[in-house]
Amino acid sequence: MGIRTRGGISACLVAGAGLGLILLAGCGKTPKGQVVAIVNGNDISMQQLSVEAQDLPLPIPETIDRRALSKAILQAVIDRELEVQAAREQRLDKTPQFLALKQRNEEELLAGMLGHKIAQTVPLPTAEEIRNYIVTHPLQFGQRQRLVLDQLGFAPPGDRRRLAAVLTDAHSLDAAAAALRSIGIAAERGQGAIDTGQADPELARQLDRAPAGEPILLPQGDRLVVGVITAREPIRMSSDDIRIAAARAVRAAALLHESQAQIAAARSTAEISYGPGFAPDKPPAARR
Repeated sequence: MGIRTRGGISACLVAGAGLGLILLAGCGKTPKGQVVAIVNGNDISMQQLSVEAQDLPLPIPETIDRRALSKAILQAVIDRELEVQAAREQRLDKTPQFLALKQRNEEELLAGMLGHKIAQTVPLPTAEEIRNYIVTHPLQFGQRQRLVLDQLGFAPPGDRRRLAAVLTDAHSLDAAAAALRSIGIAAERGQGAIDTGQADPELARQLDRAPAGEPILLPQGDRLVVGVITAREPIRMSSDDIRIAAARAVRAAALLHESQAQIAAARSTAEISYGPGFAPDKPPAARR
């Protein structure tokens, strides 16, 4: 089997997130201050192996030799260390591109650690919150469906208002295709499917209300599609699966709310100045 550590170096075994403690237990050592290799004068510690192990997928097969696994991870770290040393010899660490990427990666790491700390302060959802979520989101659970669509896919045009205008009177997919051609859009026809349990709740409600055969304009990654629902297939879920999925959704919403609240609080007291042309657009004035 093969493992991949941070930086893309391959080794010969697979392990799991949180594996560091298991590796250490297998070697009978503590990570702090333990040097496991020296590469051209640079130490590699057991702590580094523990960090690397956190990126590997669970579960860990019981048959894996923990010592062999730690050695495999170490070889991957050594390979990367040699690459890093070669890059430094070529002074790649002094280039503007490296410095910008280093700053971004450091900021993303710190923001991620803050998010993890916030998650520890947000309580788990209560049974009542889970029940309420299930009741208020039927298309994710009791009425979950797989919607089959005939659709037209195309790159978004610059003028979205014109697109919406020409589609207003299109009440079939053929009519929608003709409307798109009238404004120079060449669309690809095909089939698609949407799981209402995985879709944005508002989009799921919009699809549920869509009249039979009526074209609907939908986002699809970096493209748009105009689709017509041709079949609705129920998706059954066990009560346990429903509760677990609802609990995850409630917690995710709570974490997002708390994170956004903290960002809003920080913005309210921060001193932010913009260079010419980079300030955000002002919201339109309210009509009297």
